[in-house]
Amino acid sequence: MSLHNTIFLFFAGALGGAINTVAGGNKLKVILGGVINGVATLTFIATKVILWPQGIMMTVGAILGGYSSAHYAQKLPQAWVRAFVILMGTAMTIYFFIRGYR
Repeated sequence: MSLHNTIFLFFAGALGGAINTVAGGNKLKVILGGVINGVATLTFIATKVILWPQGIMMTVGAILGGYSSAHYAQKLPQAWVRAFVILMGTAMTIYFFIRGYR
């Protein structure tokens, strides 16, 4: 069994009672996403493939964008937020599909 399967089974078992709800499932998704991204980050650091100035700027941008988006998403009507997310996801899918198959 690989390491990522072991980690997944550990967290799934630890949070097993909480997975019955949407919030519980989201909790598991966030924790596992953090673990997976942490392992990937450590791998990139160990192999010295990170361009630190660009990486720091991207991290700051991601943090600011995440917090500001969450702040405004709570203040706007849910229908607007849902429509925006669907529109952006569709637009990005079309863009990357066209770009990938030129």
